[in-house]
Amino acid sequence: MDVVIPTFPLEILIADDHALVCEGMRTVLAAMPEVASVDIALTMDELLHKIRAHTYGLCFLDVELNGGNGLEMMPIIRRSNRKASIVLCTMHEEIWTLHALIKANPDGVVLKLSGTECIREAVLAICKGEKYFCPRFRQLYGRLDASSGQVLKRNRPTPREMDVLQAIAEGLSSVEIARRMYVSENTVETYRKNLMSKLEAKNVADMVVKGIERGFVRIGMEHKE
Repeated sequence: MDVVIPTFPLEILIADDHALVCEGMRTVLAAMPEVASVDIALTMDELLHKIRAHTYGLCFLDVELNGGNGLEMMPIIRRSNRKASIVLCTMHEEIWTLHALIKANPDGVVLKLSGTECIREAVLAICKGEKYFCPRFRQLYGRLDASSGQVLKRNRPTPREMDVLQAIAEGLSSVEIARRMYVSENTVETYRKNLMSKLEAKNVADMVVKGIERGFVRIGMEHKE
């Protein structure tokens, strides 16, 4: 999705369930000539109400919001505010979080351990119709690519193997996985052996941990029938 240049100066919405974070960001943003106004939503319900009642040019969206998942709110925000840019914010820096942020295709990412200057830089980039990823995010994601890129290409599980790995991480037995995937138990065991080999795991627990580290296992994601 291409970045849409919003109306200038920007009307901004901050969606975060930490009031102090919101007030700190509002102070930084309100001092910028590129910003017309700054609104705050502390809960999912408040966010839904505000995006339906008002049009914002930019939304700083926390990945974990009281009452729901911020990532799941992105399509809702874009339907209600078609010209709104979305910059995701989070304090989490685990490998699966970095992958999830990229997969969500936001207009920007600011990790909360970054300085307040990143908030200003994000606004300036959005005003130019550019995407913005804070230096800390770029460094972490670049390090991830450099350290695991070749390993992932060489030993990357197939889609079906990753389905099995996800199911194992959820605590399912081979019999339960076979029922879920409509395959034989022997086929599941073959997938398990392939996974152990590709991930160079010592045991099942080690296999799951390595799957998480490499972004093959989604934490906190429930299977949908």
